[in-house]
Amino acid sequence: MLNNLQATGGSKQGMKVKGTEGTVYTIDFYEKLWLLAHSTFIEGVRHRALWAIVVLSILLTMTNIFVAELFSWDLGKVSVEFGLSAIAFTGLLLIFFLGMKLLADDLEKQHIHMIMARPVKGWHYIVGKFFGFTFILLLASGIISIGTALSMQYLIWQFPAYIPPNFSWLTYLMAITCQLMLLLMVLAVSFLCYSFASQPFVALLLSVSSYLVGQNMELLRRVVRENAYAGVVAGQEWLVLALSWIFPNLSLFDKKYVAAYGLPFSGQEFFLLFLYCVSYCAIVLFFTALLFNRKELL
Repeated sequence: MLNNLQATGGSKQGMKVKGTEGTVYTIDFYEKLWLLAHSTFIEGVRHRALWAIVVLSILLTMTNIFVAELFSWDLGKVSVEFGLSAIAFTGLLLIFFLGMKLLADDLEKQHIHMIMARPVKGWHYIVGKFFGFTFILLLASGIISIGTALSMQYLIWQFPAYIPPNFSWLTYLMAITCQLMLLLMVLAVSFLCYSFASQPFVALLLSVSSYLVGQNMELLRRVVRENAYAGVVAGQEWLVLALSWIFPNLSLFDKKYVAAYGLPFSGQEFFLLFLYCVSYCAIVLFFTALLFNRKELL
């Protein structure tokens, strides 16, 4: 889509581009983001790694039925946690391997030079790519979510006596949405690592490390507060507070236990998590764009 357009000028409201037949079009801010997001989504969908990961996750989802039957005394908990873990596992594979690879290919194959040669700013590229990867995550998560919901419905129909009485499909859907918000925050952090890392492998290591820190942030906070024998971190609450402002507190979005037992999950808490996700992603993408503008695109 971007290949068929040639820039002829620009303005604050939009840019004029000339098509292959000489027709002049005006592309505004939103269309720039849509072009970048759409091209990223198409590139990701055409990549065989995406469908290999999705097929692997579907197979894992199908084994959910057989694995859960081995734990008949806790059937609902095992099935829900297995399904939500499959969604998180799929998203992380897509971010760390497919997403980072597509970003690296833009540099190695010099696709980014073709994009930046047009009246497209660095933050347009970052935000457009982010939304493109978000669409890929939505597609993959939607496919896996349907599979996990079907397997869960089969277990409810087959073994109703072993399903928690307070199980709620609404809470289950909210837990799936929380998993998606977690993945979006990890995606934003991976973009930040990509913007200043000198090598794609370094960006991958930093992204994985940030995920591990964020996933255990709440555990670290409890250890520092409640365990007097925590070693050098005992009583260092200021350090944990500083880390919690830098790294995302991903443990807040882990609602497997809540969905499995049908525990209360208020709309207010869900809305606060949504605001946290949106604000964190916006701040991280802002700094990502600043660092990307100073990145050596060679």
